[in-house]
Amino acid sequence: MQGPIPRHGRVSRQPGSLPKRWNKDELQESGAIGTTSLRDLDLRGEIHPVFANWVDADPELRKELEQPLLLASRLLEAAGLPWVSDFLAHDVFRDDYPGRKPSSRCSFGYSATASRDGDEGVPQTIVRHHCAPWASPEVKEEWNSTAEEQLRNEMASALTWELDADMFREQGWAGYTCRHPRCGLPLDQLDKYETIEWWDRGCEDDRWRNMSILMTAEFPMRLAELRRQGKERSEEYLLTAFMTTVTILHEIGHAVYWKDCRALTQDLREPFYGADLEMELGDSFVASIFGGWVPVPIKQSMQFLDDLDFSKGIAWKQSLSWDFHRLRPKHRTHYSISVDFVSRLFSEERWREAHGDPLRNLIRPLTLESALGDIGVRAQIAAESQHATAAIPDFHCTGQGWRWNRLPGARFRIPQYDGYLCPDMDLPVATDDVIEEPLARPPLLPSPIITPAVTSTTTPSTIMSPSSLSSWSEDSLHASPVIQEIKLEMFPMPPRKYNIDININKKKRDSRYDFISKEKGRKKRAPSFVRLAKEDTPPMSPDRSEISLDELRTRLSRLLGVSFDELERFFDASTCA
Repeated sequence: MQGPIPRHGRVSRQPGSLPKRWNKDELQESGAIGTTSLRDLDLRGEIHPVFANWVDADPELRKELEQPLLLASRLLEAAGLPWVSDFLAHDVFRDDYPGRKPSSRCSFGYSATASRDGDEGVPQTIVRHHCAPWASPEVKEEWNSTAEEQLRNEMASALTWELDADMFREQGWAGYTCRHPRCGLPLDQLDKYETIEWWDRGCEDDRWRNMSILMTAEFPMRLAELRRQGKERSEEYLLTAFMTTVTILHEIGHAVYWKDCRALTQDLREPFYGADLEMELGDSFVASIFGGWVPVPIKQSMQFLDDLDFSKGIAWKQSLSWDFHRLRPKHRTHYSISVDFVSRLFSEERWREAHGDPLRNLIRPLTLESALGDIGVRAQIAAESQHATAAIPDFHCTGQGWRWNRLPGARFRIPQYDGYLCPDMDLPVATDDVIEEPLARPPLLPSPIITPAVTSTTTPSTIMSPSSLSSWSEDSLHASPVIQEIKLEMFPMPPRKYNIDININKKKRDSRYDFISKEKGRKKRAPSFVRLAKEDTPPMSPDRSEISLDELRTRLSRLLGVSFDELERFFDASTCA
C-alpha cells in the first residue's frame, strides 16, 4: 500500500507533482460506478482466427469469453491493424532497419543498450511506418492487408490460448505471453532462455515461433459467478468483460514481436515502439487503439493489483509519448471511464451506426483529446464532470529511497527519469534533442530506363526524374517545352569496327590482368629520388614543359568550355595586370 509522501523543505509545484486521490462522489456523478440500468452484451459475428485456438478450456468458462473475444476481434480489425502492420508488414530484424540504434542521445547509462549483451540483431525501436508522411493511403492499406493476412494465417497457427487458475494469485499476472509452447511447465519455469532456444530449433521454418498465451481463469470465473447470481446484465459484469478484452489485446501486442525467432536475446527485453517513453508493447498496442489511453482498474496505487474486482470502476491511464511529453510526471493522470461508454462497445446496434468511422464515433474517448499532451489533470475536464480525475503516484518506496515504477527489465526512454527520485524536488525537463525517433525511409525509386520504340506508331517516351513528376500536373507535362521527346536520331550510331570495350554482352575484362600486362610491356626506368616530406617545389620552367603553350591553351579552352579568342583575351588581361 502506498505510504504517505514525505515533505521536507520546499514543496514542488511542477506540473504532475501534486497527487489527487479518487473521489467516490465524483465517480458516481461521472457515471463510472453506481449505475442501475441493465446492460446487454449482444455482439454477434465471427471471432478472429488469431483468438480462436483455445486448449483445455472448460466449456462453461469458454462460453463466458465469447463476448470479450468478439469485442477484441472488432477492435483489432477497426483500430489495431496500423500498429500491427509496423511489425508484420515490415522486417524489423533486417540489417538496414532504421530502428537498430538507440534513440536516446544521452550517453550515461544508455550507451550500453546498443549491444544487448552481444545481441546486435534486434531493433531498439519499432518504426511507425504507418505514420510516414510519404506513405499514400493505398500503400497504408496494402500494409494493413498484409498484417491482416498474417494474423489470420501464420499468427493464428502459431498461437495457442490457455486459461490458468494460479497465475494471478502466484505471479500477479492477468495475462502472459510465453515465448514457447507451455506443455504443462510450471509458471516459474516459463521463458528460460535455453527452453526458448530449444523450441526455436524445432520450428518448421527459421522465423515463426510457436507460443502459448496464458489468461488468468479469474476473468471467466468471475463472469460465470455473476451469471449464476443473475447479474449478467450488471455494471460489474460489463466492466469485467471489457477488461478481459483489454487483457487479450495487450497480449497480442507482445506476441506480434516475439513471434519471430530472431527476437530472442539473453535479457528478453523488448524494443520501444515509435515515440513511446515506456518499454511496454502491450500497453502501446492498447493505447494505439484508444487514442493514447490505457484502461486500468480504479485504485489508489499504480504499482500493485491486489485483485480483479472491477466494481470500483475503471479509468483511462495516460500514455506518455515523446510526441507530447518532455517530463515524466511524478503523479500519472487518470480519468474515469463511464459505464455507458463501455456498454456502447458491446452493442451490435452501436457498431452498425458507427460503421463509417468507428474510431471517432465509438472507440476513442473524444472528450479527452485536448488532455492527451498535458502534464497533470486538465482543469477544464475536471470542471465539466464528465470524468472523475485522479493523479496517482508513479513511484514507490524502497529500502534505499523513492524509486520510479517500472516492470522488471523495462526501461524508461529518458534515462534521467529511470531510477531514484526525490518527490519534493522539481525534475529536469528534457530538451528536444534527448530523443531522436527513427523515421521510416521512403522506398528507393527506380532509375528511368530509356527503351527505343518498337514500331513507328509507338508514342516516344519522355525523360523525367521521379522527383520532378510529383511537382508537375498531367497537363503541364504535355505543354512544357522543357520535356523533349526521345528520338533515335539523337544518339550516335555504333562504330562499324568491332570494339571489345563497348560490347556490353561480353564479360567484363579483369582490370588486374590489364594492369599486369601493361607493367610487363613498360620499359624499366632508373629509380628516381623519392621525397619523404612535403617540400615547396618551384614551378617548372617553360623549356622543361612537356607541351607547348598553344597546346595548353587549346586544352584549357576545351576544358573550360570557352572559345580560343575569349581565352586569349583572358591571357592578355593577365599580362597587362
